[in-house]
Amino acid sequence: MNKRVPIVIANWKLNGGIDLLCTSVAAFIGKHFSAKIAICPPYLYLRDMLNFLQHSEIMIGTQNVSKYESGAYTGETSAQMIKEAGGSLCLIGHSERRQMFHENDPSCKIKVTRVLNSGLMPVLCVGENLQQREAGITNDVLFRQLHDALDGLDLGDKRIAVAYEPVWAIGTGKAATPEEAQLVHEYIRSELTVLFGKERAESIHILYGGSVNKNNAYELLSQTDIDGLLVGGASLDPEHFMQICLHANSHAEQLQSL
Repeated sequence: MNKRVPIVIANWKLNGGIDLLCTSVAAFIGKHFSAKIAICPPYLYLRDMLNFLQHSEIMIGTQNVSKYESGAYTGETSAQMIKEAGGSLCLIGHSERRQMFHENDPSCKIKVTRVLNSGLMPVLCVGENLQQREAGITNDVLFRQLHDALDGLDLGDKRIAVAYEPVWAIGTGKAATPEEAQLVHEYIRSELTVLFGKERAESIHILYGGSVNKNNAYELLSQTDIDGLLVGGASLDPEHFMQICLHANSHAEQLQSL
């Protein structure tokens, strides 16, 4: 069993409003977690959530970040702006960004660099679609996504995470089995070892995302190389998301007892 403290990230996507913000915040007020919990709301609610959760251990992140530092880029939000607003992390290269908004690996590398330089934690999302999975090229896809986005980066003492999200499992209810997910996470860890060395690769959190729910969360987290969860639809139900967080917390407490 690894010693990496589990991270659970809620990705609200283009959902939510004041009601969800208030009920989600209320669920976490006054609670302590050994696991690390983060919520990525739409940009508009970033400051509101930070204000409500200022005395909480919950981290706030964003679902995307601009590859530009500043300038005439209407509608963009830079890593430095997110940092100044109080954010802690940024999702980069989510499958929906890749599919719908033509995000590519070179763009992801620029964003990872911007986020690292701003003192935030980038969470690089990687994963294969159904056609690629059925063709047996999952590892080839992951190799390209990881190396194109991370090769040559000098991490120093900066933190980075990777989220494996099988595209065929997102929002479909068809989560990868814990054993299937573990095999892919093990491969990702091996490529991180190639990129950054064994010691550093062992410190990097690799999260699973793809129809995560309260029923499969604990078993997923029990796998050797699964260090956290990226939760989509289930995070829009505060009670359901809390159950996932409690599973992560139980796992974190087990690690602490070893």
